[in-house]
Amino acid sequence: MLKYKKIVLVDDDTDDRQIFGEILHEISPDADVLCVENGLEMVAMLDKTPDDQLPEVIILDQNMPQMTGKESLIFLKETPRFNAIPVIVYSTYQIKDFYQECLDLGAQDVVPKPDTIQAYRDMIEQFLVIPPPSPASAEHISLPKQ
Repeated sequence: MLKYKKIVLVDDDTDDRQIFGEILHEISPDADVLCVENGLEMVAMLDKTPDDQLPEVIILDQNMPQMTGKESLIFLKETPRFNAIPVIVYSTYQIKDFYQECLDLGAQDVVPKPDTIQAYRDMIEQFLVIPPPSPASAEHISLPKQ
């Protein structure tokens, strides 16, 4: 089961968008995922979206033309209509300062960009899937002795 039903992926790489969509639909066939190529397309799409249909989470690639993931994050967090939407940034940058800066700007998390199908699956499961309850977390009810 997914934590979020309406998901937007912003990534300029066609293959990455396709892989993400395929894995997400394998995990949850009823997932509502919309992919756009860059931050400017995201802004245009969000501006046309009614409030009751806004995404529940946005995943941003950092390295995009026209409007980077960080620039898109700044836009989202500075716009009252969108600032409550959780945002995850992924990037090929392995720079701690970049990660911290995005967190300080309001990202829910910043992660390395997946580079294999399994890494995409792991990322999706980490951030978008509700884990099944473990037997240890189930409540134990003591029945009265008769």
